[in-house]
Amino acid sequence: MSPGVVHDYLRELGRGWSGQGVAMEVGCWLGATSVPLLEGLVEAGYNKPFWAFDRWRANASEVMKAKAQGQKISFHQDLQNIYLRNVHSVYDNIIAIKGRIPNTFRSYRPEPIELCMFDAPKREPVFGVAVRKLVPHFIPGVTVFGLLDYYFYERRKNMGFKDWEEFLSPVKFVNDYSDCFTLLREFPESGSCAFFKYEKQISWK
Repeated sequence: MSPGVVHDYLRELGRGWSGQGVAMEVGCWLGATSVPLLEGLVEAGYNKPFWAFDRWRANASEVMKAKAQGQKISFHQDLQNIYLRNVHSVYDNIIAIKGRIPNTFRSYRPEPIELCMFDAPKREPVFGVAVRKLVPHFIPGVTVFGLLDYYFYERRKNMGFKDWEEFLSPVKFVNDYSDCFTLLREFPESGSCAFFKYEKQISWK
């Protein structure tokens, strides 16, 4: 779960909404990051749908994470209603699409994206496919792209997992297209997030 300093920054991003596009979160689980972002958006007068994409089907890791936060969920539990209950306390116009990413993007009504928080997936080939479907809707010089597990690979490396390099996809993507993004803020020791401004159209490799 992301710490308070990240939630504060998400509120700040929401407050900065300019009205040029929608906000969304990909991989939003129970809403811990959606809620502060929406709180800021509400302050800014946000009046568009908030798009939320997740499979909302609890796996073993999520059961353990929830338990550590004092919340009981069960293996394979449908978590969408928990998410909606949490976010509806802040904002009602939520379009929550349940299923595997990026297949769920078929339900997205294409319009410009101003704020895109991306937590999952983290590995190839799914990460690259998902990003390629979203980036064409980004607004150059406006869109904020939050990679909420940018430094996730470091945690796995430090814990001795041999697969840690498989989780470098977000870092590799930003490095490959570094001329198209500007770093706004990063939290390598507090939740592993990094936030970027999308500056110009990508010429895909």
